[in-house]
Amino acid sequence: MKLQIDQPLKPQIDPSGTPQINPPAAERSWLLLVVAAVVLTAFYYLTRADLIGVSSPGRSWTPMTTGPLPSWQHFLASAILLGVIPVAAARAIGFRPQELGLGAGDARTGLALVAMGLPLAALAGWIGSAAPAMRAVYPLDAVAAKANFPGYAALQFLYYGAWEVLFRGVLLFGLRSRFGDRGAVAVQTALSVAAHFGRALNETATAIPAGLLFGFVSLRVRSIWYVAVIHWLVGVSQDWFMLRGG
Repeated sequence: MKLQIDQPLKPQIDPSGTPQINPPAAERSWLLLVVAAVVLTAFYYLTRADLIGVSSPGRSWTPMTTGPLPSWQHFLASAILLGVIPVAAARAIGFRPQELGLGAGDARTGLALVAMGLPLAALAGWIGSAAPAMRAVYPLDAVAAKANFPGYAALQFLYYGAWEVLFRGVLLFGLRSRFGDRGAVAVQTALSVAAHFGRALNETATAIPAGLLFGFVSLRVRSIWYVAVIHWLVGVSQDWFMLRGG
């Protein structure tokens, strides 16, 4: 289905005919980028489940981030930094939750896409699990994942759900009135790719087409939750295959 591409700084109209962005909130939408910069900086440097550092000739390895945090603290911090704070900021600016893609949207289409995405998510997880660079990172807490995989997988949704709330929710839906649909998809994709820096190259590169696809799908179904489930399933299946194979 062809997406309607709207002009910047005008209220969006969804397929049901409901205005999506009120003009005052649209005018202040640039503030969402500032909020994203703040929470992503805190997320990257202060709340990691691993440790990022640097080394160079003549210098020993030096950590650049704090941590690592226990996995449950990392997932909880992710939910707060990437989900709760951006949504609270967007509400303060004047956005309603439905305007940010946080409602059910087109549930029939969304659930159909989830059903079709299940085998693809498992396949993507299986492919990712075979990469040595990915195995060096995931599972983020192999001990906790081995001890109670269902509980660990459930906690992971705090992270994946909050990730989609920020990028495909607050940024995508919040910025579409300023940049148009295609522009908003491009902006949130660029930021989500940058947020992968420090991860494996193949994961970061894959975030480019994934960000574009997830963005346009979220606009199509008017909700972020269906791609959030698919994203979560990719990560969970990847961890599962890694644990079974290692």
